[in-house]
Amino acid sequence: GHSDTVSSCHFCSEDTKILSCSYDRTVKLWDVVKGFPIQVFEEEHTAPISECNLSPDDRRVVTSSYDNTVKAWDMETGKMLWTIEHEGIVTSCSISCDGKYVVSGSDKGNAIFVFDAVSATVVAHVQGHHRSTITRCCFDPDNQRVTSVSYDKTIKLWDMRTRSTSVTINEGHSNAISDCCFTSDGRYLCTASWDKSLKIWDIKTGEFRCHEPLSLNQGHEGSVSSCVFSQDGEL
Repeated sequence: GHSDTVSSCHFCSEDTKILSCSYDRTVKLWDVVKGFPIQVFEEEHTAPISECNLSPDDRRVVTSSYDNTVKAWDMETGKMLWTIEHEGIVTSCSISCDGKYVVSGSDKGNAIFVFDAVSATVVAHVQGHHRSTITRCCFDPDNQRVTSVSYDKTIKLWDMRTRSTSVTINEGHSNAISDCCFTSDGRYLCTASWDKSLKIWDIKTGEFRCHEPLSLNQGHEGSVSSCVFSQDGEL
């Protein structure tokens, strides 16, 4: 399949296909049953691709790369739609659940950027959002807040309406946080960390402010690099 590290992958098209991206600078769309790529997005990124994500209608793909760019692609034709240049390497990218916005995390200034998904115009640029490299950024299911996690061991929720950070969690993990994801109803946020644990935060009720998060720390003997909830939020 890929000739280098695979950095990200997702089911799509009602679980009949898988989208993957790699340090080999390509994105591939796989037919699950046949087990081979049916579409290859290539020759545009000039450095490893750090993440790929799909629009909710499966018609667009966004990719972030160490070549300092975020790119959007047409899923059907494989053609590139737009490119946004950053000043530093781009470690993460994600599309809002309504398909309207793209968020990215840049190593330069530990910043997050929010763009219009169609016109690629900058909606927000939050410089110095974290104290160290942002490892993952994503929207909550209500498209109201951008969540980001970082090597600095903190979790931040940035509000799209007030244009300010509404939640900062400093005490959750004792090492770099590598990933974060929401349940589909937006109530719970899960964070994965190099401290070998996963934490589940009750974000919607705000219970995390006065109660410890649910800690899953019996499973791994090494750093946890990724986490995702099942659709029903049970697993």
